[in-house]
Amino acid sequence: MEKIFKVVLVRHGKSLGNIENRFTGWLDVDLTKSGYALSYEAGIKLKKLKYTFDVCYTSMLRRAIKTSWAILDAMNLSHIKIIKNVNLNERHYGELSGMNKLESVIKYGNKNINNWLNMCNKKPPSLKRDDIRLIRLRKKYKNKKIPKTESLDDLLLRVLKFWNEKIKKQINKKKIIIIAHSNILKILINYLNEKKEDGFLENSKPIIYEFDKNLNKINSYNI
Repeated sequence: MEKIFKVVLVRHGKSLGNIENRFTGWLDVDLTKSGYALSYEAGIKLKKLKYTFDVCYTSMLRRAIKTSWAILDAMNLSHIKIIKNVNLNERHYGELSGMNKLESVIKYGNKNINNWLNMCNKKPPSLKRDDIRLIRLRKKYKNKKIPKTESLDDLLLRVLKFWNEKIKKQINKKKIIIIAHSNILKILINYLNEKKEDGFLENSKPIIYEFDKNLNKINSYNI
């Protein structure tokens, strides 16, 4: 029987930004209590299904990091390596960062918001050089290139860079779980499925991808 290699994708647990309906992006908001609890439950489910991991990749944002803690704790895998990668950070929303989504429509207009969110080469207005949000990011991400805003095309480049440089070479060597954000995972799912998927990604819901020995995708499903 041909060996199957699996990679598990999980969107972080529900965050305060989700509850407040904000464009969060690179802003470092926390998980809600229920977000942590549901992430722990996801770990219990994976453990019952006999999943195990050698390494966990996540972003540098606490809502994803704490989701990884919850899942790995539930699986008795708190000892495995957690690798934080800035290319797994959520899309940078520029001037929209931290704004309530309804308020953003009032300020910028529905057409602009739709274009910025859905057109591949469009991006929200950039953060100004002296914006406190950008200053905080520079302090946190020293020696790293900090975007002032991002289009979907920008996001595609860094997500596929992460996949090809960090994951693809390891699929047949290590059991991997990736815990990231909605836009990051949507791009990855579209790439792996070779078509655009428009469905909503649930928080704390594991998605399983199966690959053959040649690293071709052969199946995907939720658990």
